[in-house]
Amino acid sequence: MITVRFSTSTSEERQQVFLRAGEVWDRVLNTAFEPVEVDGETLEGLVIDAAVEPIDGPEGTLGQAGPTVLRPGAELPVKGIMQFDEADILRLEQEGSFADVILHEMAHVLGFGTLWARQGLIAGSGTMDPRFTGEGAAREYAAISDEDGAAVPVANTGGAGTREGHWRELVFGDELLTGFLSGENRPLSRMSVASFADLGYEVDLEAADAFDLPSFRELALMGITEAVRTCTLCKVSRPIPMVLGTR
Repeated sequence: MITVRFSTSTSEERQQVFLRAGEVWDRVLNTAFEPVEVDGETLEGLVIDAAVEPIDGPEGTLGQAGPTVLRPGAELPVKGIMQFDEADILRLEQEGSFADVILHEMAHVLGFGTLWARQGLIAGSGTMDPRFTGEGAAREYAAISDEDGAAVPVANTGGAGTREGHWRELVFGDELLTGFLSGENRPLSRMSVASFADLGYEVDLEAADAFDLPSFRELALMGITEAVRTCTLCKVSRPIPMVLGTR
């Protein structure tokens, strides 16, 4: 169960975007964990503190998103943060991409990309071909590619908020969890859903969208023609989570 709490005055329309994203992820994976006490509060599932507020104006820092407190043992998130710059959110709304950005960033709060290294799921870190080694994601990748049994290519460019924390855009195109907003539909693939099982969640693979690897022509039509380009989601910082009870 994902609960979103708003720490700043946020319009009903924007709140609904966050809440709908939480509903999507609740259909994809199970966060109905046992209640735990965090800073004097009893929290169930995953609690996300969200805010849309002035930070540094247009085209600057988009914000921060990620888990802040992890459960002992499995080290899955119990609490996280999603904080965004008002000016950049206005631009995303005008472009029609705000909902996809919130859905994408909520995945990072759940652990996508933000907990991979912590769980030892990245091979080839720092090279030009880093890979996500989770068995479930690799199985789903093999089902749509000719790399039978290979680990999944992850971002090999971009800053700390993107490199080795997303799928590689030149391979996966408009898939929701690359580090760029490409194409128009941005599907959530079975591979992405399976990657959450590799983190330790119970997941429903049938909740994924239809997805096939794009051809070179399809990548070009999405505007993806080079490995290094302006990154839409690179300007999001990631908090360093703590494990509950280890302070």
